[in-house]
Amino acid sequence: MQLRKLSIAVAAALITQGSVAQTLLEEIIVTAQKRTESVQDVPSTVNVIGASSIEDFKVLNFQDLGALTAGLEIDSLTGRSGRMTMRGIAHNPNSAAEAAVTTYWNQAIVDGNSVYQMLYDMERVEVLRGPQGTLAGRTSPAGAINMHTAKPNMDETEGRIRAVVTDNNGINTEVAFSVPLIPGKLAVRFAGVYDESDLDEIENDLSGFTTDEETTAGRLSVSWLPSDNFSVDLAVQYLERERNNLDVLEGTPDDPFLDPDGVLRELDTFDRASAVLGFLGEIDNTDADFLNTSLVLNWELGNHTITSVTGYHDTDSVRTFDQARGNANPDNVIGRIATDDRKDWSQEIRIANHSNESWEYMFGAYYENTDVEFTQDNYIPPGHPVAPGSQLLVFPAELDRTGLFTHHKFYLADDWTLQIGARWQEMEGERDLSMVGGPGGIPFMGLEPGDLVLQVLSEANKKYDDDAITGELTLQYQFDEDVMVYGHVGTGWRPGGITVTGSALPEEVLLFGAEDSISYELGFKSTLMGGAMRLNGAVFYQQFDDYIARTAALSILDLQGAVKQGGLTVNGDAEVWGVELEMEASLSDNWSLGGSLSYTDGEWDDGTQKPCNEYDDSGAPVIPDGYPVALCDVGGDPIGSAPDWTASINSEYSIPFDSFDGYGRVLYTYTGERHNEGLGDLDAYQLVDLYLGIRTNQWDVSLFAKNLLDEEEIRTGTFATQTVRKHVTGYGQRWPLPQRRVGISASYRF
Repeated sequence: MQLRKLSIAVAAALITQGSVAQTLLEEIIVTAQKRTESVQDVPSTVNVIGASSIEDFKVLNFQDLGALTAGLEIDSLTGRSGRMTMRGIAHNPNSAAEAAVTTYWNQAIVDGNSVYQMLYDMERVEVLRGPQGTLAGRTSPAGAINMHTAKPNMDETEGRIRAVVTDNNGINTEVAFSVPLIPGKLAVRFAGVYDESDLDEIENDLSGFTTDEETTAGRLSVSWLPSDNFSVDLAVQYLERERNNLDVLEGTPDDPFLDPDGVLRELDTFDRASAVLGFLGEIDNTDADFLNTSLVLNWELGNHTITSVTGYHDTDSVRTFDQARGNANPDNVIGRIATDDRKDWSQEIRIANHSNESWEYMFGAYYENTDVEFTQDNYIPPGHPVAPGSQLLVFPAELDRTGLFTHHKFYLADDWTLQIGARWQEMEGERDLSMVGGPGGIPFMGLEPGDLVLQVLSEANKKYDDDAITGELTLQYQFDEDVMVYGHVGTGWRPGGITVTGSALPEEVLLFGAEDSISYELGFKSTLMGGAMRLNGAVFYQQFDDYIARTAALSILDLQGAVKQGGLTVNGDAEVWGVELEMEASLSDNWSLGGSLSYTDGEWDDGTQKPCNEYDDSGAPVIPDGYPVALCDVGGDPIGSAPDWTASINSEYSIPFDSFDGYGRVLYTYTGERHNEGLGDLDAYQLVDLYLGIRTNQWDVSLFAKNLLDEEEIRTGTFATQTVRKHVTGYGQRWPLPQRRVGISASYRF
């Protein structure tokens, strides 16, 4: 009801203010189809978050982007990985599956973990919705995010300094400057950021320790025009991040075995407290380094352009944590050290024609090599009745992806355009999954470090080879220069894989198959009010065969007969449908309004079964005989925790003075009801961010408050049956909304 009233109010404002609109909107140029064109000419849903929006709304990290466009959820629940959901289709990097939303950094593919970091000195971010089955480096069912960093200025020296201070001991300092070494021919740009904060100030109830994070990053960009028809753009970025995280817990401890001294207490979600005490310490520490590199070469050869995109990124991440949440017994911990060492390099080359009024075409080839080494050291605590030591889970993998693609645009008549694209891709690789003796070996078993404990993956499943053909067809009709409608059919594909867990689980529950999907979209794009307003919308439906999904916090019987908690990646048939609407308007010279609205509904097909949790009257997990995990019929259930309705609305009003402008800016976001497997249906919530400031051509100083009304709701969580060595802790994990954050920002351009 509140969302409906808000929509009516926005529409009324547009109607009453339309006659006084004076400022035309700037044209938005994108490369969503690997050609430079107006976003209003692209027959698919593309949301663009420009540099001004990133600055205006204090988007300091990748997760903050989700607030600026409806239907996009970005969460980083730990320092090691994050989750991205688009059009109700979710992906958790812990699933070891291909991303549902692929990410690109200056046109080069990047690993999801490497982008859940700081954002700084950006030119724009393009959000492409729907299956990417033709032009993207990897096919993906939900969409893609293309991040474009700021390029060097070829003509003059310019730069920017910004500092943001927040009341969680947060300091964010960003510096960027561009220098033309040979005006018009060669220029370099340096950019860097330093950020530290206490995150959401979650406190360990046993020790008083509070979460914190520190990030340092630097980037070098080079643009070179050795001739009129040849260009070179190079970007190299190095980022270091250290995060000390704690999980918010809710529940009542009731087992003296886990709390021999009686120090644990009942916790509420909004106590924002954790409780863990073990020999690894009280923190969940992630220490990570990321190197991203992109090299783009363009040759103009007559009516054709040849483009080469070379990408390389290196991820080195170590997470040290204790899974014994809600445990105050130092002799009964579940210690873990998870190490990610990942290297990717990719090469794409394509040729496209231009200046052709009847037929535009593109042909290309793609290759990517991924080398992964994941290990997790599982400690046996010193107080264990047998002996101390550790088991090391080892998952090495090397994957090669090869693709050939083509895309064609036919101008059938003055008003009709047809686009056809196809892509062939193949994925080949080798992988292994085993348990070996850790750095301390396993003395009571007579095993030295590196000795094989258990071979999880059989020889038959160590090699992986699969291929697919995907494509798209789009028919576009131009009513006039301001209004266009289109119909789009596209297919998506993701390869199968293996769940990587910290416990030795049966092979049959770890393997999952490839996913296929087909999507239908009808949409329109319009420019109204004489160029002062853009209004775009679409309705979509997508059918999945063997949809790849992640179920977390499951009680699973391992190969030694012990009940462990972990997640599994599984397949099941599903469908998703929804509606999207986006608007931007200049209501007058000093008043702007923008926003987006999204509705999605995704559910499992009838008869689908997937792993679940079942408990007895005491809260202990129940696992059926002969199978390592309980199974439930989920037909008709939601496929994930995506909300049904989401909205993002922003507005700015400015008042000119003699030497500066004063402004007020508001960002309103609405997140509707959503289903959580452990907690059931979660309530809708609304957030309001407020910004007040003054600015000149060079200075901008503002005071802001995010979550101004200090809304308290749970974003997601797990059922309160965390177990430690088969003992129920009484606590469950919760991820509440970030509490109100107040800050001040000052920037200077030169």
